[in-house]
Amino acid sequence: MVIWQPAGLVSPLPLPEEWGLGHVIAVWIPVGLDNPREPLPDLSNVPLVDPLEASTFVTPKRALEHASARYALATLLRDIGFDPFDLRVVRDEHRKPNLTWRDHEARKRAGGPLSPALPEITLGHSNGISIAAISLNGSSIGLDAEPLDLPRARNLLTMMTSGEELQYLEQLWEIDARVGMQEATRTWVVKEAVQKACGLGMHVPPQTFTVLNCDEVVLSHDGQGYRLEAYHWRELLDDRPFVFGFSRLIEVV
Repeated sequence: MVIWQPAGLVSPLPLPEEWGLGHVIAVWIPVGLDNPREPLPDLSNVPLVDPLEASTFVTPKRALEHASARYALATLLRDIGFDPFDLRVVRDEHRKPNLTWRDHEARKRAGGPLSPALPEITLGHSNGISIAAISLNGSSIGLDAEPLDLPRARNLLTMMTSGEELQYLEQLWEIDARVGMQEATRTWVVKEAVQKACGLGMHVPPQTFTVLNCDEVVLSHDGQGYRLEAYHWRELLDDRPFVFGFSRLIEVV
């Protein structure tokens, strides 16, 4: 069995300064090429990988994406003074990832009752890259990415939008299918980021809220309301254009 090694460097992913998100640090890393015929890599050396979760992987692609995202997060944490081997990533009932101390001894080494607060995190991967971000002020955040050059099926629009937002994308697709695909991709990554930031993931259907022409999103789920900031921007990574969506939870009412 081959021991996993990073396919490249963990690189900064700067968020536009005008958003005033100096408390958020984001990075990306190439995942590397996978060969379905190759055996699954050994991930036991990768910090923050859950052995139980890793044991469920059936394809090298899934293992490489998971390991790369956890390695990127571990690098971020090390840069701000944490030992990633003292921490674990746990998922709640909505599969939202959160950091916790590995055990009592790990927390004791970090200061016990005076140990620093653990940052909020968000993870993701798409088409050859993995991403990770941390929020240093305790805000729940979401980050997502997709390549802009990836073809999209038009029937996806009804699975992710409704109302005025759907009408806008349908009309755009009629005028220029390429532009319509790119705008659909942008809409999708922002919605994914919002779903992550509110901590509910796909439990909030993307058709039930809009991100059209707004940098503040309001949605409701199970009787609770959520207000979030939502942004998007583009980056060229490994000579491929990606669009990124970012969201921060402002309040739950």
